[in-house]
Amino acid sequence: MLYRFVLSLCFCLPLLASDPVTLAFFQDKPRSLAKDFYIYEYLQRPETTPQEAKALFSAVHTMNMRFFHLFAKKMDNPTYKKISKCVDLDVNALLKEDNECFNIGITLNKISALAKTQLPLILSKLSAKSTLIPIVKLMQSDDVYAEALKNPDAFLTLFNGSISAYKDGIFDQTSLDSAYLSALSNNPKFNAFAMSIVQNDKLDTLRESLLHFKPSLHVKSKTLFYLGLNALRYAQIDQAMLFFEQSIESASKQEEKDKALFWQYLASKNANALQRLAQSRDVNIYSLYAREALELPFPEIVSPVFEGSHPSFDVSDPFAWPRVMNRVYTMKSEEVQTLAQSFRYADTLPHYVYLMERVTHYAKNYYPIPYPEEISGYSTHRQALMLAIARQESRFIPSVVSTSYALGMMQFMPFVARDIAAKEKIEDFDIKAMFHPHIAYLFGNIHLNFLEKSLYHPLFVAYAYNGGIGFTKRHLLGGAFKEGAYEPFWSLETMQNEESREYGKKVLANYVVYRELLGESVSIKNLFETLLIPSVTDRFRN
Repeated sequence: MLYRFVLSLCFCLPLLASDPVTLAFFQDKPRSLAKDFYIYEYLQRPETTPQEAKALFSAVHTMNMRFFHLFAKKMDNPTYKKISKCVDLDVNALLKEDNECFNIGITLNKISALAKTQLPLILSKLSAKSTLIPIVKLMQSDDVYAEALKNPDAFLTLFNGSISAYKDGIFDQTSLDSAYLSALSNNPKFNAFAMSIVQNDKLDTLRESLLHFKPSLHVKSKTLFYLGLNALRYAQIDQAMLFFEQSIESASKQEEKDKALFWQYLASKNANALQRLAQSRDVNIYSLYAREALELPFPEIVSPVFEGSHPSFDVSDPFAWPRVMNRVYTMKSEEVQTLAQSFRYADTLPHYVYLMERVTHYAKNYYPIPYPEEISGYSTHRQALMLAIARQESRFIPSVVSTSYALGMMQFMPFVARDIAAKEKIEDFDIKAMFHPHIAYLFGNIHLNFLEKSLYHPLFVAYAYNGGIGFTKRHLLGGAFKEGAYEPFWSLETMQNEESREYGKKVLANYVVYRELLGESVSIKNLFETLLIPSVTDRFRN
């Protein structure tokens, strides 16, 4: 096929050649996620020695459990090996281990899966200094709910830390009065508590309790917004409007304000809310909808175009950008702006935009189109979709590495990139080729071809790109985006996977902007409406 031919040519280029990585390779590399990725890959080699692993341990930029497990497996460190083993054991397996292992791996979440008769054994194995002791003693009470109410902090700790089945069985007994909830909202743990209740379909009594109380200043904007949605569930329009207004007042991000304002409009149909929303300087699905509904001009977009190549900056070097950013973190705003000017070349357009967004505190809406020659042969829809995803994934920085070690402009996980390479029959595939814009776009296009066999709407493609096609299928078959009150917006806001939920909304807004920039405008109102028509959005619901 064409892709295979083009890719085979690409991998003959000298710039894709990679020297074998040795321990010396890491000595002059800046501490960064890119370095973490190379260390992670190095540790997976059978020939890497325990001594080498030990030498690299202190060079890690961001340690996570997956990374730690790999170090523990490779290093001759009994303590690390024990921690690695014990943290992943379930509670029944932990009960068979010694007390040290038990205390390493035990959590409230694991304890809440046990029968009450097993709690004395838990107490006997807990360290004397364990903060879990008072909670486990509380769980032994004849009436756990009544006892928990006497200690608001313990009440919130137990609720937030327990599994769903425990919550459902213990906490949904009686309504909480408004005075108790108002006092409870002074505790920072209240935010997780309220969000969990609103998103749980089984806790009807607790959820209804949240309708009428005065939240403290400690309640976050996001929590207030979902309290507003909860009020709409019970058709309490005035109360919902109040929660949304409080969300607007406490929000630090413009998009959070716009979201609450948009829902004030949905709940009240008050044109003033739509007018306020249309004045937003932020580009998001809410402000785009308001402008379109009021037939206002498209928001001001900055999409610079440069020529030539940077004479000394290699965009595919994963350590080049971290070196720049390590300097930027200590610079004054004027210095960053001066530095940005040195990146006014076609191949470093993303780097220029990244720095200018930082300088302007994101007050301007930058939507660059880097490396347009790589996607010019695709349809306008596909170009806009690829640009929308790349902007959200990486801000188009070709050599970026994420905390999960997704690579490059289109942020491919190594296993996905290797799978694509294998299916395309690319021999001697080097994963670091994903740092090249040409390869990133090609692999992105191949992956989108796969996703769009089943998903025909940019929002659903975005969900699948972020959370996987299986996740998206389960979400759609689980009842999302059906006809009903406030749909499709209700489904847009109530997906429990927060990362995919917010990612999808941002990609959808990006898509609308890029369609505009590419000269083929699309109606966001129409995009919203088609979400409720399975025949034009996905094959799973047909």
